[in-house]
Amino acid sequence: MPPKNLAAMNERQRFFAGFILNKMWVDRYWCGEGKRQHLGHTSLDNIPKGRPRNEKGEILDVANDLKRLGFICIVPATQDEHVCASRSPKIIEEGLVIVNFYRTTVGLRPLSINDI
Repeated sequence: MPPKNLAAMNERQRFFAGFILNKMWVDRYWCGEGKRQHLGHTSLDNIPKGRPRNEKGEILDVANDLKRLGFICIVPATQDEHVCASRSPKIIEEGLVIVNFYRTTVGLRPLSINDI
C-alpha cells in the first residue's frame, strides 16, 4: 500500500525520496506555478542515475509516490515522461526534512530554506 505522506514512508523509502528531491532541487528542476517561470525538468528515467542499478525499481516506485503526494509533477514532453519539483512553500518545507535526512546520511551538509 502506498504511503499517505512522507512521514508514513519506511526508512529506505525516505532515503530514496530524499535522494530524488535532493537531485531535483540541487539541479534546479523546478516546475512553473502560476506566474512563476518553469525552470527545468528531466526524464523520469534519469532520476535513478547515481545509484546502483539494482535500486532503480525502488527509486521509480518512490518517485511515483512523490508524484502522487504532489512533490514532483509530470511535464509534457515529446517522448518519455519528464518530471520537475513543486515550488509550493508547504511542499518544500515538508520535503526539506526528507532531503536533509538523505544528505546527512551520505555525509553532505543539510540544506536550509535559503539554499533552495
